[in-house]
Amino acid sequence: MAMTRTETAADTRLFDLRPNAGVYWQQTLVIFLMFSAVCLGVAIAFTVAGFWPILPFAGLEVVALGAALYVSARRGDYREVIRVGPDRVRVEKGRRQPEQTWEFRRAWSAVELQRSPVQWYPARLVIRSGADQVECGAFLNDEERESLAAELTGCIGPMAGGDGRPPRSAAPRGE
Repeated sequence: MAMTRTETAADTRLFDLRPNAGVYWQQTLVIFLMFSAVCLGVAIAFTVAGFWPILPFAGLEVVALGAALYVSARRGDYREVIRVGPDRVRVEKGRRQPEQTWEFRRAWSAVELQRSPVQWYPARLVIRSGADQVECGAFLNDEERESLAAELTGCIGPMAGGDGRPPRSAAPRGE
């Protein structure tokens, strides 16, 4: 899911990309605690009845579920921010703060949507400047990636206007 916001004061266009997270961490935590209480409650009841081997397996099950939910929630925190300024393109990737950063000159940058030769593989959206490149939006589906590529192409590169629209052609001078 891509979200676009324009910052007019700094003449900067901001693209905030995040994966589609269906459930928030607080909701996940409540469901986990409810499941853990039921699972461990049943295991304790069986332990009191004399079936003590059930308790360690129930504890292991709760730990495994907690680890899986934690990994899933961490993946939902991932985000990519693309800032297109008057003369720079900055790409930041990370979870809660930027962990990786790339910066390119806007006039020398290009946006490429690289199609895969294998039909069922997704296309790659790449911002390139010279030999340097960075892939953006790998978690987006093909339609969202194509839409983002079209928007980025309109505001990155030598032919892009400062406001995200293509530049107007200059009127010929009469001499």
